[in-house]
Amino acid sequence: MWYDASVAAGSVGRKDHKMARTARIKKSNNGTARYHLMSRTNDRRFLFEKGRVKTQLVDALKRAAAFSGVELEAYVAMDNHFHIVCKVVRCEGKLPEGELIRRVAALKGERAAEDLASHWEELRGIGMDSAVAEAQERLRARMNDVSEFIKTFKELFNVWFKRERGYSGSIWDGRFKSTLVEDGRYRAICMRYVYLNPVRAGMVKHAADYAWSWISASDGTFAGSCPRGEADEEGGADRGGEDIREHCVRDCDGVCAG
Repeated sequence: MWYDASVAAGSVGRKDHKMARTARIKKSNNGTARYHLMSRTNDRRFLFEKGRVKTQLVDALKRAAAFSGVELEAYVAMDNHFHIVCKVVRCEGKLPEGELIRRVAALKGERAAEDLASHWEELRGIGMDSAVAEAQERLRARMNDVSEFIKTFKELFNVWFKRERGYSGSIWDGRFKSTLVEDGRYRAICMRYVYLNPVRAGMVKHAADYAWSWISASDGTFAGSCPRGEADEEGGADRGGEDIREHCVRDCDGVCAG
């Protein structure tokens, strides 16, 4: 049975006396914000070379996005880093219990969601309604937030990777990079830059031939989301778009190309 004991029972965690991290800058337009996110492996090691590992990385990404209420607009998993362009919409009002259970199922599976729902009913049966309410608030705090989304994604993948590979070291090089993306032309160029990573790295000739990116998603969920005509197939841009592409490269700290 899966459930987070502190979430399910409403227990109070210990205080963390470490220096607090600088908060992510999160701006929005009418409650919506788009981000270009990137994170690389520690020492840029090629930990994700095997296709099976990248498949698991993409699976964890999609599950975490479904749980977090984040819309994936573009992504690519490379041998030592990933890129994501996503949209985060802040919720108005509380997510109902049924939606919380649905999202847990997306992240952990139907059995885990059923176990959690049953546990909440057991708590209510012994008069611990407040514990259930507190647990649900903690779940809501993990949703529709870009930092919590990446945390959930990495934790999910890390558990699999360390168990599968017997790996005990640090996987990631510090915190992920986050850049706010303006809608329109910049967004289009940024999305193209993301899915053309494998082409620039010489891994495939055509972006659609690379299995671990949004552009080749087998379910077609993301196909056609990026406007055509904004950039050429080599990742450049026409009608002044090169300046936007250079800005995107600078935001990535040079990791995009390899």
